[in-house]
Amino acid sequence: MYSMTQTRISSSLEAIIARTTSNLSREAITTSYRDRLAIELLADSSTFAYQLLEMLIGASGIRIVSRRVERAIATNPMRELDMPDDHYTALCSSIMSQATTPCISTVHLLRFIVHDSTTAISAELSNYGILSEDIDTALERLIS
Repeated sequence: MYSMTQTRISSSLEAIIARTTSNLSREAITTSYRDRLAIELLADSSTFAYQLLEMLIGASGIRIVSRRVERAIATNPMRELDMPDDHYTALCSSIMSQATTPCISTVHLLRFIVHDSTTAISAELSNYGILSEDIDTALERLIS
């Protein structure tokens, strides 16, 4: 039976994933998929992910964290075992299976990536004083 409350992906998140997947495939990049996607999320100031993080560390903090993540990817890339489109499809499926909202957005994806302590963005935000729990708290404040 089809559920009318099926979780969907926001159009902005879909566009960012499609663009990132296309770039990675075109350039034959097979490293650090989650961090590369996080950088794309934070490159667009209109995303919910950017706005939430801006609330926590400001626009200059986002630029600093993004540059540090880019540097971490360049110096210590995480080898991936699958293709970008398969990786991001599985990532979204995992988020959607846990979702309590009808639509997952850029902030849900950022939250999921930051909860993964193996990512460079998780480490850099931690160095900046932001833990995954801080993102959870800020998200709760924004949606309630």
